[in-house]
Amino acid sequence: MDIDLLGMLNSLWQVVVVGLLFGAGLPALFALGMRSLATVPAGHVVNGDEPVPTTTAGRIGAIVCFGLCGLVALFGVVVIVFGKQIFG
Repeated sequence: MDIDLLGMLNSLWQVVVVGLLFGAGLPALFALGMRSLATVPAGHVVNGDEPVPTTTAGRIGAIVCFGLCGLVALFGVVVIVFGKQIFG
């Protein structure tokens, strides 16, 4: 019985990196987009009665974060549907 320990460790670190990227990184990116939408302009007093406007930089940051999340989700669907044609 021949066990390829280095090959198993190579596969293991790849699975861990992809798991961290998609399992923790993608939700963190989405949360960052939500936080960007909640940004309060400097010097603005927050009242419970008045809605606080989002800054332009916050909107742009949210669009970038949500766009990246959407692209990753779309890539996942493409891999599921066309995985055999792409990867052989």
